[in-house]
Amino acid sequence: YSTPSLYTDQKKKAQQSGGEKYQLRPDDIFPLADDKHNYWSGYFTSRPGLKRQVRYSTNLLAAARQMEVVSNTTAAQVNLPTEKASPPVGTSWTDSLEGTVGVATHHDGMSGTERQDVTDDYEQRISESSFQVEAGIALSLSKLLGVHPTALEHCNCNAAGNCLNMSVCAATTDASVFTMAAWNPNGHTSREMVRLPVVGSSWAVQDADGSAVPAYISPIDGRTLSLPLLYLNSYKMSAAQKSAALAELANNATHILTFEAQVPAVGYSVYRCSSGTAEAEISRELAVAEATTTTVSNDMYSLEFDSATGMMTSITNKRSNLTTSLAIDWGWYNSSVGGCTNLSGVSPASLREDPCSGQKSGAYIFRPNTSTVFYPGQKQTPTIKVFQGEAVTEVFQQFSEWATHVIRLYKGQPFVEVEWTAGPIPVDTPWMDAVAHDNKGNPLPNNWGKEVILRYSSGLKSDDTFYTDSNGKEMVKRVYNKRGKTYPQPYKISEPVAGNYYPVNALMTLDDGTAELAVLTDVSMGGASLAGGELEFMVHRRIQDDDSRGVQEPLNETMCGCNDIGADPGNMGAHGHEGDGGCECQGLTMRGVHWLVFDEIESAHETRRKLAETINFPSTLSFSKNGNAAAGSSSALQTELPENIKLVTLTNNYAAHNDGKMLLRLSHLYQAGEHPTLAQPVQVDLSKVFGKPGLRITGAVETTLTGNRPLSEVNKFKWATVEAPSDPSAPVAFEERVAFSFPIVTIRPMEVRTFLASFE
Repeated sequence: YSTPSLYTDQKKKAQQSGGEKYQLRPDDIFPLADDKHNYWSGYFTSRPGLKRQVRYSTNLLAAARQMEVVSNTTAAQVNLPTEKASPPVGTSWTDSLEGTVGVATHHDGMSGTERQDVTDDYEQRISESSFQVEAGIALSLSKLLGVHPTALEHCNCNAAGNCLNMSVCAATTDASVFTMAAWNPNGHTSREMVRLPVVGSSWAVQDADGSAVPAYISPIDGRTLSLPLLYLNSYKMSAAQKSAALAELANNATHILTFEAQVPAVGYSVYRCSSGTAEAEISRELAVAEATTTTVSNDMYSLEFDSATGMMTSITNKRSNLTTSLAIDWGWYNSSVGGCTNLSGVSPASLREDPCSGQKSGAYIFRPNTSTVFYPGQKQTPTIKVFQGEAVTEVFQQFSEWATHVIRLYKGQPFVEVEWTAGPIPVDTPWMDAVAHDNKGNPLPNNWGKEVILRYSSGLKSDDTFYTDSNGKEMVKRVYNKRGKTYPQPYKISEPVAGNYYPVNALMTLDDGTAELAVLTDVSMGGASLAGGELEFMVHRRIQDDDSRGVQEPLNETMCGCNDIGADPGNMGAHGHEGDGGCECQGLTMRGVHWLVFDEIESAHETRRKLAETINFPSTLSFSKNGNAAAGSSSALQTELPENIKLVTLTNNYAAHNDGKMLLRLSHLYQAGEHPTLAQPVQVDLSKVFGKPGLRITGAVETTLTGNRPLSEVNKFKWATVEAPSDPSAPVAFEERVAFSFPIVTIRPMEVRTFLASFE
């Protein structure tokens, strides 16, 4: 069959002529395996840099589409076509980024199961398209703010030396006064924490009205300052050349300026930051005595740490008066190169599969050679450093040089932030005894693949049950070493670790029937709950062998883009130069964020969905060094959307194909049964939401999800099915769809509805 549509057409014809009925499946295919020991759960984390770039660029695209519409900025006005553009679809200056992000979501793209040079091409195309979009954003904001477009700069990790994720931004570092413009793409007012690199500890922040904004200033830690230096390719450099190159890469910022930005729905706010006036609170380091308990807190949470063990020990929700033990630790699994899996922990023995296989871990496959989680380096007591202030409290923890995190509590924010940094993952493992020797008895390097995890161990009695999101939408029930009811029962176990890993795109949770622990992610990764009360995330992986699924090279990424293309499997080096020459690079290092929510189940369910929108769709930031902006704050909406409704898409990219109509897409944030009031059908009056001049809706036609056909032309095929085993704990869905009658649309839990809308 040439297309999915033609395939489906044939299946419909077969059923109409008396073909077999299809089984309804309430479960899914995860974790997918093509044989007993061949679980495709490695790609959930593979190539985390590309995964993060796609996630970040998706949000940049959403914001740019809105600014284009609100400011009426055309591609001709932007006049910066992408040199390596994807085939055009629409007429917008966002079309190229839409295309490159779309192509990167190919099943061998963002998944991380392509060769290194293909990954590089995806990343290059997205970055080049982003330059065009940044130029469009600058022009759009210049119209709205009353500044010249060339005055606006960006730090979106597209240009070298401008990446807020590693606290590098020339626009904020090279200026004593600058203006920050924040665009909120969500349909609700955003209250989010902004962290900007600056020079010096004397700063003040003002909003658009000139009122002082509470701010916090803290020194940049050594781990963060080291990140830009990792981009050095020191191949054949002299000591002097290396020193000069490192000086060029160095971050000139000395401190981080933190404050809360309040940004209206589908709109912008402007903040002015100026040095020389010491209004921002300066952080103070809290002495941590040995063999004592250290407690940090804000208005929502209290955390305890044991300085003797270096571990976090508990979390308390002060509002709901709930407490549980909670530890955060790092570890890694040793990647298998083939062998036998220890199934002694699987009981009864009749559930054990044949333990032996030659399958290796690789870009597709996750297969550890043991269930043991190893310490990330030479075993030591993790360090604890605490910096405290009224607005922000930070706890810096180092487990090793390549496994660190910072725990932050922000005043007024309902989450605990864990900013993790993984890498460079070492290839050798010198802190462990050598397992191989040469013919003279000399030890050989332990060049082992490492699958790096960050684990949260709570005291909640979760009964081996946890939940992961399905592509950011419905939460799916998972049970350790179990499968859904449509799988063969009982289900036999072959890989106790990899066979329990699932994709986590937005969040993973567990509960004890009263309290819930939810961990939200800012990038897709693999996750599991391998013991009661535990949630673990594979945040990074560096592997020395190929898994024989078509990539034909190991997953061994470096910071300067070199890897061992052409090197024999097992002969990859730590710096990328063994295979292709010309490189001396550090291994890829990743930084990301987890947000922890610990609360009563109902409250956690409400909070986690709203926070998922903030962590994945934060405000897009632009900066002007002159510190001036004529406009201060504005929303393109007349009224905000209901709190459980998401604005998914607003774009004019296809207007030329649809008689000037724009694509508008809305969705429900909650699933049936998730919350007693928020997980209900909700009525939206489009004329009240989109009622402002310039974005006043005058009509809309509902279409299919992709917007290519009016819904009125679709005759839904009724498949003949056989009932599947039901899950009595599953919520009752809202089956009846409410017809659209402009301007009123009723949206059911998890429903997505798409329109071609006219505006004036």
